[in-house]
Amino acid sequence: MPVADTIVCVDCGGMCRRVPFDPPELGWQPGELVSYRCVDCLDMWYLEVDEEDLDGTADH
Repeated sequence: MPVADTIVCVDCGGMCRRVPFDPPELGWQPGELVSYRCVDCLDMWYLEVDEEDLDGTADH
């Protein structure tokens, strides 16, 4: 899965969901920021999309 729907919160270990959940209409682009919100501690995380995310060769 190129851009994860959920990630693990670094602070509390809870589940973070992508916000907004739906991918962009034109797809993900390198350099774009993907936002995640933790359901437990409500922290926000921002991850940058890179070329490996888009070609599906990154280890997730």
